[in-house]
Amino acid sequence: MSGKQQLSRPRRSGDVVLPDLTLFKDEAQRLLALQALNILDTPPEERFDRITRIAMQVFNVPFAMVSLVDAKRLWFKSSPGFYLTETARSQSLCAYTILSDEVLMVEDTLLDPRSADKPWVTGEPRLRFYAGIAIKDNRGFNIGTLSILDHKPRKLTPEQINILTELAKVAESEVNAADLSQVTAQLIQSRKQLHQAVTRLRQNEQLNRLRNQVLELIARSEPLTEILTAIVTGVELEYPGMLCSILLTDDSSSKLTLGAAPSLPDFYNAAIEGIAIGPGIGSCGTCAHTGKRVVVEDIASHPYWAPYTELAARAQLGSCWSEPIVDAGGEVLGTFAIYHKEKSAPTSRDFYLIEQSAALASISIERARANKLIWRQANFDSLTGLTNRNLMRELLKTALKNARRNRHRLAVICLDLDHFKAVNDSLGHDIGDKLLIACGERIQGCIRESDTLARLGGDEFLILLPNIAHEAAIEQLAGKILSSLSQPFRLQQELVYVSASLGIALFPDDAADLEQLLKNADQAMYSAKSGGRGCFHYFTSGMQASIQNRIALINDLRKAISNRELTLVYQPIVEIASGKIHKAEALLRWHHPRRGIIAPADFIPLAEESGLIIEIGNWVFEQASLQAAKWRSRYAGNFQISINTSPLQYRNNTDSPADWLAWLAEHKIDAAALTLEITENLLMNDYDKVNKRLAQLRRAGMEISIDDFGTGYSSLSYLKKFHIDYLKIDKSFVQKMSKGSDDLIICEAMVVMAGKLGIKVIAEGIETGEQMQLLAAMDCQYGQGYWLAKPLSVGQFEALLSPESKD
Repeated sequence: MSGKQQLSRPRRSGDVVLPDLTLFKDEAQRLLALQALNILDTPPEERFDRITRIAMQVFNVPFAMVSLVDAKRLWFKSSPGFYLTETARSQSLCAYTILSDEVLMVEDTLLDPRSADKPWVTGEPRLRFYAGIAIKDNRGFNIGTLSILDHKPRKLTPEQINILTELAKVAESEVNAADLSQVTAQLIQSRKQLHQAVTRLRQNEQLNRLRNQVLELIARSEPLTEILTAIVTGVELEYPGMLCSILLTDDSSSKLTLGAAPSLPDFYNAAIEGIAIGPGIGSCGTCAHTGKRVVVEDIASHPYWAPYTELAARAQLGSCWSEPIVDAGGEVLGTFAIYHKEKSAPTSRDFYLIEQSAALASISIERARANKLIWRQANFDSLTGLTNRNLMRELLKTALKNARRNRHRLAVICLDLDHFKAVNDSLGHDIGDKLLIACGERIQGCIRESDTLARLGGDEFLILLPNIAHEAAIEQLAGKILSSLSQPFRLQQELVYVSASLGIALFPDDAADLEQLLKNADQAMYSAKSGGRGCFHYFTSGMQASIQNRIALINDLRKAISNRELTLVYQPIVEIASGKIHKAEALLRWHHPRRGIIAPADFIPLAEESGLIIEIGNWVFEQASLQAAKWRSRYAGNFQISINTSPLQYRNNTDSPADWLAWLAEHKIDAAALTLEITENLLMNDYDKVNKRLAQLRRAGMEISIDDFGTGYSSLSYLKKFHIDYLKIDKSFVQKMSKGSDDLIICEAMVVMAGKLGIKVIAEGIETGEQMQLLAAMDCQYGQGYWLAKPLSVGQFEALLSPESKD
C-alpha cells in the first residue's frame, strides 16, 4: 500500500487506543492527489447520489455518504438527507477509516472513545452507528470514504460487509473517471458483483425471515401441517413461479404421505398420496429411497416420471427437483420438492434455496416427532400402550364436566389383578410384563368404543364408562371382564391363571368430584378383594366408615408398643401320643384402651399395609425369645416357642433376620429355643433372598415351620428346595375330618408325605376328641387347638407345665 504509514490499530469499537492522525508518511502527496481529482467543492452528481441511495436502501439506514478527507475538513460529495456539507476532520470517524483498507465498524458510538464525545453523537442527529471503508485514487492513496450511519446501535454481517466493499469499488470508479473505458469495465464488473451480493443478501434475509417465522410456530407448538404449509407458502411468495411440496415418510418408511402442498392441484396431491418409496418412482420416491437430491429438468422425457407423465401434464408440471429431508442421524424424514410449469434447470441459488428449505422442514418434523414422543410418554403406559394415570385424570375431568352439563351418569371401575405378585415373583418379571399386556388386551376387548381403559401402575387398571343409563350394563361388563380374565393365559409355554377384583363407583350417586369418585372406586375394589377376590363390589357409604376406621386403627397401632398395649399369650402344642406339652406358640394380642381386645386378624393386615409389621414383629421376637429362655432355665432345657413371622420381614429390604441373631447373642439366648413359622407363599416368592435368610437362621439353630399348610397358592416343589422342620396342617382340614371324608384322606396324605421327608407334623384347630383320635390313628405327632388348651397368659401356661416336661 502506498501513501500512508502502516499502523497497528483496532478496527472495532470499545478499544481506548487512539492513533496519531499525523502518522501519514506521505500526507502531503495524499492531499495533492486529492486536489488533482478536481472534485472538492463540486455540485452534487447523480452518479454518486445513486451509490449512496443504494447503500441506504440495502442497509436500511437513514444516512450514507461519499466523503473526501481534506487537510482539516471532511467534505461530503454525496450525503442525501444529511444537514451538513462538511465537518471538521478532527470530529469525524472517516479520519480513522482512511488509515486502513479494512471496513471500520463502530457498533455503538457512545461506547467508543473515538466518537463518544462528538457533537453528532451527543447532540442531533444522535448517530449511534458508523461503518465506513476507504476510497482510493488510481495511485492507491486513500482520499475519502464510503460510509453508512444509523440512529441505533447495530452490527454488519459478513455478507453486508462484502456489499459495502463492492459499493466502495463503484465509488472509486466514479472518483477515478479519467480513464472512461477502464472505469466502464470496472463498473460493469462491480455492479455485477454487487448485484450477486445483494441477491445473496436478500435471499438470506428472506430465508431468515422464513426461518424466524417457522421457529416461532414451533415455539408455539402449532400443528406440523401448519408449520410445513408456512414453509412452502413462504418459499412460493418469495420466488414466484415455483410450486413446492413437502412429503413425509410413513411409520414403515415405505411410503410418502402429504405434508404440505397448498399450490398443487387437489387431484395431483390425491394421486401421489401414499406413493411408494423406491428407485425410479418419480423424483420424490427416488429421492426418499436414495437419500440424495434428484433433479428432473424435463418431466415429460425422464424415465423416473414415465408412469406419471399424464398426471404431470394434467397438472401442468414441467420439472421437479426433490431434496431429501433428513434428521441429525441421517434418517430420511421426507422430501422437499420444487416444481416449475416449464422445463427448468436449477441454479446455484436454487440449490441453496432447496437445501435451506429442506433443513427448515427437518427441524419442524424432528420437533413435532419429539413433541409427539414426549406427549405419548407423558400420557400413555410404556408397557401396555394404554392410557396412563396422567391422561386418564384429564379424560375424567372432561367426562365429569360433560356429565354435569348433560345430567348424565358415569361410572369408574377400579380393577386390580389377584395373585399377580405370586406369578411375577415365581415365573419372573418378563412373564409378569407379558401377563399385564395380555390382561390389558382382554379388558380392552370387553369394553365399548366410548369407554377408556388406563393402567394406573403395577397390576391396577381403571375403566371410565361415560353416559351410563342403568347399572345392569355395568354389571354385564364387569361379569364379562371377570370371565375373560379367568381364562388361562399361555405365556412362554407357561399356563398362567389370574383373577381380578373390581370396585365400581358412580357419578353423581357416590361422589360429586373426581377425587372422591376415584377414592370410592378404590375402596370398593378393596372390599371385593376382602370379600373373596374374583368378584365386583359397588361402593357403599359403609365402606367410607370402614376406611376411616382402618385409618384410625393404624394411627392407634403406631402407639401400641410404646403404650404397652401389645401382649403375648401362649398356646400349648401337645405330643398326641403322650399328651405332654411339647412346645408353645406365641400369639399376639392388642388390648386397645377404648375398643378392648382386637384380634390379630383385624390388625396384622393393617400392620403389614402400613409397614409397622417390622417394628411389631421385632418386638414379638424379642419378647418370645426372652420368655423361651426363662422357661428353658426353669422347666425344660429343650423347650421351644414358635413365633409367627410376616413375609415382609424376609422380603423387604430389612435386616430383621440379622437383627434377631444379634439380639440373641446380646442376651445369650440359644437360637434353638425358637421356631419361626412362615407361610408357604413366602417360599414361592423371592426364592434366592428368602432361601439365603432362612438358611442363615437355621445354621444358627432355629427351626422352620410351615404354617397353614395346604392352603397356599403354590406347589410342593419348595419342600425339596428348603430345609423344613415342621408342617402345620391347616385347621380347615382338621375340623372337617370324619371317617371316610376327603379331608381325612388329605390329612393322612400330608402326614405320610412329611414322614417320608423327615418333617414333623402339627395339626391345628383340634376342637373334638374324635379329631384327636383320628390324628393319633394316622400317627400325627403333635396337635394344637381349643380341645387341648386355649391361648394362655404366662402364669396360666406355667401352671400347666409339669415336672415331667423337664427332660
